[in-house]
Amino acid sequence: MTRTMLKSVTKYWWLPLITGLLSVGLGIWCLVSPDTSLPVLAYTFALVISIVGFLNTVFALLSMGSLSGWGFKLLIGVIEIVCGVWLLLLPETSMVSAFIYGIGFYLIFVALNAVSEAILYYGNTKYWLALLLSFIVCTLILAVIFLAGPLAGGIAVWLYIGIAFITFGIYRMLLSVKICQANKQLN
Repeated sequence: MTRTMLKSVTKYWWLPLITGLLSVGLGIWCLVSPDTSLPVLAYTFALVISIVGFLNTVFALLSMGSLSGWGFKLLIGVIEIVCGVWLLLLPETSMVSAFIYGIGFYLIFVALNAVSEAILYYGNTKYWLALLLSFIVCTLILAVIFLAGPLAGGIAVWLYIGIAFITFGIYRMLLSVKICQANKQLN
């Protein structure tokens, strides 16, 4: 990336921070309230995923032309918005089943995207890249475990999904810190 491109992208360092905080918050809620009714968690997830999709869409549109791969970020944001709104419009009985499988596939999808994102932004700083990728690998492993037996796991399911959201949120917050540092160095 050129210096001009980096400068225009790094000024939006706060967007990954917000998505990270939302993900960590949802993960903590999963861990502290496993007895919460599944529909409430499903509707909360649908609302949060819609908000995260909106923020990702805003980030992609603001970095249009200055960030290679902005179109993929826009696609992810739109998919998140569509999925979130779709879940919100489903009847409660259908939503619970869709939520259980949707959340596992969503975490795999965003974890795979995050790998390319981490490599794109920080290919030259191996320590940060290794740290970011370690959180993404944890998210991916937990999402696969969740999908392997979502209904049979009981409380363990909420443990996997809660930790997966927390690891993904930590990744987004670390990414935000690194982008903010780059922004300060460029200004």
